Amino acid sequence: MNYPDRRQKLVNSLNIFGIETILIQNLDSIYYLTGFHAANASRPFGLVLSGQETVLIVPATAANSAKVEAKGIGVKVYYEHPVSSGESLSFHTSLTKVIGTMAQGKLLGVEAGRITLADMNVLTGNGFEVQDISAQIDELRAIKEREELDAIRVSAKYAEYNIEKTLEVIRPGITEIEFDQAGAFALRQEVAKKLPQASVGTFIMSTSGVERTAMPHTNSSLRQVQDGDAVILCRQVAINGYRAQCDRMGFIGEPSKEQKTYYSLVLAAHAAALEVIRPGITASEVDKAMRDVFAKEDLAQYFVHRSGSGLGVSIAEAPQLRFDSHETLLQHMALIIQPALYIPGIGGFRCSDTVIVQDSGSELVTHYPRDIQSLTLPNKQIFS
Repeated sequence: MNYPDRRQKLVNSLNIFGIETILIQNLDSIYYLTGFHAANASRPFGLVLSGQETVLIVPATAANSAKVEAKGIGVKVYYEHPVSSGESLSFHTSLTKVIGTMAQGKLLGVEAGRITLADMNVLTGNGFEVQDISAQIDELRAIKEREELDAIRVSAKYAEYNIEKTLEVIRPGITEIEFDQAGAFALRQEVAKKLPQASVGTFIMSTSGVERTAMPHTNSSLRQVQDGDAVILCRQVAINGYRAQCDRMGFIGEPSKEQKTYYSLVLAAHAAALEVIRPGITASEVDKAMRDVFAKEDLAQYFVHRSGSGLGVSIAEAPQLRFDSHETLLQHMALIIQPALYIPGIGGFRCSDTVIVQDSGSELVTHYPRDIQSLTLPNKQIFS
């Protein structure tokens, strides 16, 4: 990854607004711009950029990894234990020193959604005027470089592997947490074997049964799956920081007529999204293509979240596939499409995949079978 080039692009994009100094505090953006991955988010971090210099402010607990991972960048350390006179004992002390040395002018670019009131007080107390630059960072991160797309494709394979290994162990009597753990363990074993130096991150959520699958977002539980249940598996895997998502369903025994009907509509909405995705279309048009499928069956009220988003370093990033989003899709954006229905008393139905926007349209990068026959699991008689 060409981190210096990314930093220079960001600085250049902001110079036209008179912003010559930037403070980045979002940990995913720091990773995107430096290659340093903060393992502990309980302490503040900051990346200060100007046209001439870049300095990463970190707690002493992260100093060694920052110096290794953020190559070619100055690292300013603050401490939480007694040290020699003159060393910084807080993030704000270090921030004041670094900004005071590097700032060119008094206009400072910050991320409005990340900066705290305490941070703001320090900056304004030192005479700085702040301006939100979140949109410029989102735009930079949204269009993926070739290496990023390759990394997402690798993660996609492991997201599919997690789905496969999770479905293998689901049977009546096993809990959501148990099959989550089995799939996650198999995933980490496989990564350790194939990519022994890689880092692995996961977002795993499972729901089962009529009541729980109708909840769009909740935690996996100790509920035991039963004959006739549908199960929703949400799986996002990050290999070396870059993510892909593949969500599938499992049907415990032969699906009912209702389950087949509603799941087939989700697949139709999924196909509609793939059909329209291309450079130049707006995010709201992709959302509309999915919602129109449900609206024709008078079911649009049961699609109760956005229809997808971008992804890469973060779990979700620009663009947002929403009904009110005017963001334009561009070549080499990576997206999650996630049509779903959540119907009280009947259950939830969902199918999500990772897609790359290409000149030719949509490149589907998660391929695990989504047809209902492939996702129908044997019942307890076969498992026993």
